[in-house]
Order: sequence, then structure tokens, then C-alpha cells
Amino acid sequence: MDELTLLVVEGPEENAAAETHELTRALAECGNRPVLSSGPEVLAGAHDALEPDLLLLHASLTAKEVALFGQKWQHLRTPPGVLLFCGPDHIPLDAHLDHEMDFLVPPFTPTLVRNRLERGHQRRRLARTAAELDPYPSLSLLQHDRDLKIGRQIQQGFLPPELPCPDGWEVATGFEPAREVSGDFYDGFFMAGGRRAAFLVADVCDKGIGAALFMALVRTLLRFSAQNLWAGGALAPFLLPTQQVFLSSPSIGALPLLSTVHGANRYLTANHLQQAYFVTLFFCVTDPDSGRLLYINAGHNPPVLLRASGGHRLLRTTGPAVGLWPDAVFTIASVTLGPSDTLFLYTDGVTEARNAERELFGLPRLVRLLSGMSGAGAGDMVGRTLAEVQAHTGRAPQSDDITMLALRRSR
Repeated sequence: MDELTLLVVEGPEENAAAETHELTRALAECGNRPVLSSGPEVLAGAHDALEPDLLLLHASLTAKEVALFGQKWQHLRTPPGVLLFCGPDHIPLDAHLDHEMDFLVPPFTPTLVRNRLERGHQRRRLARTAAELDPYPSLSLLQHDRDLKIGRQIQQGFLPPELPCPDGWEVATGFEPAREVSGDFYDGFFMAGGRRAAFLVADVCDKGIGAALFMALVRTLLRFSAQNLWAGGALAPFLLPTQQVFLSSPSIGALPLLSTVHGANRYLTANHLQQAYFVTLFFCVTDPDSGRLLYINAGHNPPVLLRASGGHRLLRTTGPAVGLWPDAVFTIASVTLGPSDTLFLYTDGVTEARNAERELFGLPRLVRLLSGMSGAGAGDMVGRTLAEVQAHTGRAPQSDDITMLALRRSR
């Protein structure tokens, strides 16, 4: 990729300067020489002579400010693309989601930053080409809407209407996409001739059509690998040194689980790193008879394990998000569900749902809600949680996909 002319505008928040510095350092490592500025400087005309390829704007800037920055260079034959960025807290991005902005979130590794810049630059060139070639933009919008509806129908076909439910267990799901297409997904299937049941919930770190396509790829890759990597010969190329943990204490499902996630990560980083997508996921394999559950939490929100006694436990991460680093290490953890225990899986659309006052639903509120339903069935738990989230948001627009899966051992 040729060197791009980049204008980086930091935001007004206290921590925005540090986040901007981290990004500009990564941009420099990619071979670029970004121009750093502030909102007031840009609006005052300090960079009017610049012809940027991309504007990198901190997400704490208001939507009005972002629009004003973009308008300053609309006279150019090819106006600059706009890329929003933020720190580890993605909350500032919520105010811009309705405007279909592309965005960049940590970790600001050179590879991810370079690929995201290339994608933003390609969109800019495509937008110019489309404007030059399409004399009927209104018809294109109608076609786009039609394509989105078809895409949603196809995507819904990837989500199983019913998940496998072993004897003595209850399984329920809830799914509310924020847009026509979604980057969230859930899945479930039997393994080892029905002796094990696998469940997973995942969230692609992006939104829109690109995230939906990546979701379809990841879902197919995980399901195919988990269901087919059982023969020793097939597993051998995927095994890593961590297998030694399980050779001394073998457990059906451990190696396929570990191999599936490692294999998916290597495939995605080898073939799709340039798209700058990655996915967080919680993937578990259960032994329905004993209640033992093996899991990998790859950078995902911590599921809530509700004990029949009234206590709870959060299942924290055991590895990074999938698709970030080729040499990432994922480990397996285990937990046992007793009679009337429930495991509640969810994506960040639940905990990061906001009301009109921008107040988060939050993990503490979710835990309190679930703890008060420890004796409820899986379906009731999902339904009541969705109702509480929707009551919290009220008339505020849904900013992210909401996905839930409850797994309850009933006896």
C-alpha cells in the first residue's frame, strides 16, 4: 500500500490524547506520517491546504463535528474517507453507529491498522467510481435495500431454529439484530455420536454486511472443524503442546475443542487478516451425563454460571479473540453444572445496551437479574432478560446485536 495522507484528530476526553498517541505510533510503524490535530484547529482552517486520503477521528467527537470535518474537503475530486477510532472503551462509538462509519478499535497492531487503512482507502475509491458511473442513485438505494433483506434471510438460515437438547437439559436462545444483517451468531450441535453437545456464542468485531459475511465464514469453519476433526490422523496437524495437559487426563471433546479454535485462528490470520476482522467467542463442549463442561473463552464477555444454591460465577477469558494473532494460545477450562444449575451466554449487546440517558444496562445489573431467576427455566430466563434489556433502552435506538443462550441442567 502506498503512503497515505492521514489527518488524525484527537477528541476532547481526558484519555483521548493517550489513545491518539498509541494510534499515531502504529500509523508510523506502517510507514505513514500522520498529521496530528485537534477539532478546533481543523475547524479554524489550519489544514485546509491538506488533501487527506483519510480522516481518523476520535469517537468522542460529536456526530456534528464529524460531519463538519468531512464537509471541509468535499470540494476535492475524491473526498477523504472517514475512520473513527477509540480506546478500549468502545462506548463513544455508539453515537456514530447510525451513520455507517467505519471504525478502528484496539489493539492497534501494525498489521490490523494497515489493513483497516487499506479497506478505508478502497471504500473511498469505490465511492468515487460509483458516483461517476451511476446516474440513478435512487435506484441503487432500492437495490441495496433489497439486497440487505435477501442477506438477512440467508443469514437467518445459518442460525439453527432449535439447538440440540440432551435428555435432562434445557436450552434456549434469544436473538435481536440491530440491523438487517448481524455480526453475532450462536450454534449448537451433537458430537461423538451424541455423547457430547457443543454450544457457542460469538461476536464479530464490526457491524454491517462485512461483519455478516465474516460471521458466516467463522460459523461454518468452527462447526465443520468440530464435527469432523475426530479421527487421530485428522487431528494430528492441529495439535499443539497444550495437548499434554489432556493426555494424562483424557476427556472426550477436549482435543477437538482445542484444535478447532486453534485451527480457526490460524486459518483466519493466514487468509483473512487483511480484512482486519476478528471474533470473540465462547465455545463449550458438555458431557450431558456428568454435567462437566469444557470451554474456551476467546476474548468474550464472561458467561454467568448460576448455581441452584443461589451463588454465581463468571467464566473469564482463556485466550484472546480469534483472528488477531497467528501464534495466539488458547487454553481449556472446565466447570461442572449440577442439577438446576444454569449457564447464561450473551454478547455485549446485552450489557452495553443504553437508554436515552446513555446509561448502560451493565454486567452488575445482568448478574443481579439472573441471580433472581436462578430457579427459572432456560426459556423464561432468556425471555425475561430480553424484556428487561428492552425496558431499559426504551425508545433509544438499539446500537448493537443482542444474542443470548441459556443452558440449564434440569436434573
